[in-house]
Amino acid sequence: MGLYIGANYHPHDWSRERWRTDIELMKQAGFTTVRLGHLCWDSYEPDDGVYTFEWFDEVMDLFAEAGIGVLLDVSMRPAPVWVHKLCPGCNIHDKSGILQPSIRRYMEDMADPSYQYYAMRFAEVMVKRYRSHPALFAFGLCNEIGSGKKSYSEQSRQRFIQWLKQKYGTIEKLNAAWATQRWCRKLNSFDEVVFPENGIAVGAPEPWLDMRRFFADKTGGFLVKLKETVETFGPGIPHASNHYAELDDLGFDYLNLYDKFVDYPGMGFYPGYQVTERYHFMGSTYVQRLAETDKPMWCLEFQSGGQGLHHGPYGTLRLQAMLCLLNRVQMILGWTWRSMLAGEEQYLCGIVGHDGLPTVNYKEYQEIASYMKKLEPYAFPYLPVPDTAVAYSFDNECVVQYGSTRHYHHSGRENRVEIQKVFYDLNRDFNVINLKNRKHDYKLLILPEYVLMSEEEADEIRRFVAEGGTVIMTAYSATVDEHSQVFDCPRPGRLADVFGIRVAGFDRTTAEWRDFADDARLVEDAKGKRELLKVAAADAADNSADSFYIDVEYYEDLELHMAKEYAAFPDKGLCAVSENTYGKGKAYYVAAETNADLLKWLIGRISDSIGLKKGLEVPEGIQAREIADGQRFYVNTTNKIVEIPLEETGRGVISEMKYGKVLKLKPYDAELVIREEV
Repeated sequence: MGLYIGANYHPHDWSRERWRTDIELMKQAGFTTVRLGHLCWDSYEPDDGVYTFEWFDEVMDLFAEAGIGVLLDVSMRPAPVWVHKLCPGCNIHDKSGILQPSIRRYMEDMADPSYQYYAMRFAEVMVKRYRSHPALFAFGLCNEIGSGKKSYSEQSRQRFIQWLKQKYGTIEKLNAAWATQRWCRKLNSFDEVVFPENGIAVGAPEPWLDMRRFFADKTGGFLVKLKETVETFGPGIPHASNHYAELDDLGFDYLNLYDKFVDYPGMGFYPGYQVTERYHFMGSTYVQRLAETDKPMWCLEFQSGGQGLHHGPYGTLRLQAMLCLLNRVQMILGWTWRSMLAGEEQYLCGIVGHDGLPTVNYKEYQEIASYMKKLEPYAFPYLPVPDTAVAYSFDNECVVQYGSTRHYHHSGRENRVEIQKVFYDLNRDFNVINLKNRKHDYKLLILPEYVLMSEEEADEIRRFVAEGGTVIMTAYSATVDEHSQVFDCPRPGRLADVFGIRVAGFDRTTAEWRDFADDARLVEDAKGKRELLKVAAADAADNSADSFYIDVEYYEDLELHMAKEYAAFPDKGLCAVSENTYGKGKAYYVAAETNADLLKWLIGRISDSIGLKKGLEVPEGIQAREIADGQRFYVNTTNKIVEIPLEETGRGVISEMKYGKVLKLKPYDAELVIREEV
């Protein structure tokens, strides 16, 4: 399949005389691919129906001559000024309904039909013009769709009303779903519907969830429409998108839509320079994008420098690139080629400097390119078949976001990061899935703080366990139904029989309302003072390896009905983990918010019994995968030399050295060790 390395380039920012210089520098860096076309619709269409593609034809020809493939972004955001003038319905209005001028990018309401007409017209023209160009490698579906602002305009309200009519049919069903009997909010007609947010207040959780769904549907629907346009006029040409489905302000339901628009999963990769940031970024965004596509990731944007930060410690860009290869990446395109002289990102440092000369970032990208060229003939892109799935839900994220100050103190992002830590530390792969549309079979399904539990999702979990699967669910889960109303039945709602328990109550480890016992183990940091919870396996002696402490804020009181106690909070006299046999499978309930230490312990204990593939055992700070038989890839995430024991002698593909029983890996470096044939 090949590996691709390159940069994002903005020829409209630079003189014609500069183009050849930049392309030559890219060739010297070993770049194979470049992304063009984004963020500059009005450079191609400066006025309604007036096209000026000739300058860009020359750019495309130069890249074809250089043998560098072009990923061409079909750019329709930000919209040109002339589009905003012709399409008043696409203009953003704030929560008070006041028009907000489009002074920054992504200030257009993509649901506006007039805006969509001009956007798709431009997409058709661009795709037709370049679909047969020899430089064309693939198309990009616009830029960062999902970022932007919700518009509270009257036009948007009318679209919301129509969306609700289609969803509920009658005002009586809408009133029931929104619990409008509470605090005198009953509606007599759909015309009385307003957005449950304004300049001074946020409304009830039920209509707020539907509002988020509405904006998500319109945003994601635009991306699907763009994909259909591109495929209609450029059939058979690969495409990807660096969307932002996960953003709290807008976003969209990616896992519900990805199989309607994704060819290759794509993203912009900006993890920062700390190892802990990689937990955050890969946990909150990266793995979700892979979903169950069975294809490698395309990083359409990849960190070069930062805002006001020229570069991190030398080797960290290479480290990030190698970690990405280990985690199913095929394409790395640096953002950005040249540090920009003007605009909001003028101090976001690029691969070459403001003066156009190579920087330390250029040197490191050149090194990344040389590594990728050496690795390409082997089992890359790495495409594992994970035996573990983690369920994710856009609706769930919205419920947690709304209730974050009231009940769900553990954010969706923190929850996902804890899951990432588990598999990062275990050197294992997993898929993030949509329970309503599971495509593959798995041995283990994890439901981390799966707060909203619809009937359809509950049925899928019940079927999975009954047929022999193992499920782990953590606290907070199955609290509300699909309308964000709390269940009036025993929790976990709709699944109490599968887990064989009742969640009888909950408590918190924080100091706000409690006096701590004299012998309590406490911790205090920026989050405040709290008690650490002791966990002990039900079959383990005190102070054994199966007795440890976890740092959580929320935990629950479980009543065991059919289930048995697998682990306890011995200092509290409560069950920490329950185990229940249901059908042919097992259901484990963890009575604490998602915690990496507790989950690593639990997964480690049950792995052999359910046949999970174990990760490679390596020293701390090393990430490793066996990407194919006899091919083991190692990445050193530390700033120190690490000695890695090898099970057999081998040859290093990157270093071109032979290794005996030990591989000494330099800081932030990587190596592919292949078995020596006898």
